[in-house]
Amino acid sequence: MTQFSTVRILLYISFGAIFSSCDRTTIYQQEEQITGDIWKYSDSLSFSFEIPDTAQLYSMQLDVRHNDDFPYENCYVRIRSIYPDRTVKNDVLSLEFADQSGAWMGEKSGKYLLAPIALQPVARFRQAGRYTMVFFQDTRRDSLPGLHSMELRIDKKKPD
Repeated sequence: MTQFSTVRILLYISFGAIFSSCDRTTIYQQEEQITGDIWKYSDSLSFSFEIPDTAQLYSMQLDVRHNDDFPYENCYVRIRSIYPDRTVKNDVLSLEFADQSGAWMGEKSGKYLLAPIALQPVARFRQAGRYTMVFFQDTRRDSLPGLHSMELRIDKKKPD
């Protein structure tokens, strides 16, 4: 085997290991669009995912895309979590889009800003099976302009 062939094989193996290890950590990723970039009080965004391993630690992130028409620094949401045994838990959460000075946080791509929000940096699921999380906007306005989409991502947490 020539030195050139050995180097090429090592490069293929390295690229394969890098790309397969990146893919293995994310167990769920789903984006839900908000119709017309206006989130109505009566509308909800639903995410359903499988948790196979209760011993594994996970991280949960919500990526929110919004534009400059969004009128606030944050957005309150109600979250209805439905567990595999059909138990339901309701929470209220403030999604922060701007820092204390009022400047948008996150990256801008085209006309949208991407605000990454750590829902749970370290999460443990006590039941294996199908979970559903339903998000409702919980502001004092019936229609909330400027919100484009929400993407829920669940990753296996790497050991420290």
